[in-house]
Amino acid sequence: MRRITPCLAIGALLAASLTGPLAATASQPGTKARQRPANPPELKRLEARAEEVRESFLRDTTNLIKSFEDVGQYDRAKLLLEALQKLDPQNDVVKTKLTDLSDRILDASEFEVNLDLGKSWQPIGAVEKGKPLRIRVSGDYKLVANIEASPDGAPSANPAEDLIPHVPFGAVMGVIAAADAAERQSTDKQPRPFTVGSQYEKPADRDGVLFLKVNVPPGAKCTGKLTALVSGAMKP
Repeated sequence: MRRITPCLAIGALLAASLTGPLAATASQPGTKARQRPANPPELKRLEARAEEVRESFLRDTTNLIKSFEDVGQYDRAKLLLEALQKLDPQNDVVKTKLTDLSDRILDASEFEVNLDLGKSWQPIGAVEKGKPLRIRVSGDYKLVANIEASPDGAPSANPAEDLIPHVPFGAVMGVIAAADAAERQSTDKQPRPFTVGSQYEKPADRDGVLFLKVNVPPGAKCTGKLTALVSGAMKP
């Protein structure tokens, strides 16, 4: 089977299209372009040739996508599918295949993490901006809070370990922080934690390291087990 790359294939299509009207109307600077009158037989021949090129491209690309899938190169197969989608955005078959392939990519990179209940932020793995991130959490736990408080409320000496107000109490939450510890401490604008819950799937909004934590007050005693299946992060 003859192998092609998306760039070469799309480039060939563009080159074929440019040999038509644009080439016919090309002229030297300062001269008025003249359009050749349409020749019905010649136009029909060109349209037939364009259809042959389109079918050949689709056939070769489809075969190449399957070949990449067969050897486990799902990312490269996805790139080719995305090229096909740009040529035919309304193709439902391509849309369905892209969704299926994205799920297979996430499944292939999935790994299991046992969450440290009641502990501080737990590093999970490096993520890249724009790349899909999927987290699925199962299990349950019991919480017993042992916190000394005054009329002014519970102490808040370390906000990083306190409750996050916009995340549900007791829920699993995540944050993507800078990979370098010194950079994390010196950054003026700290990243905003987000709710993970039992399932989270969304592209990473920045490069960095994914951290997970249960949204419980510091000093809380938690018994039980929560297991996270993480896809789209590179284990440290």
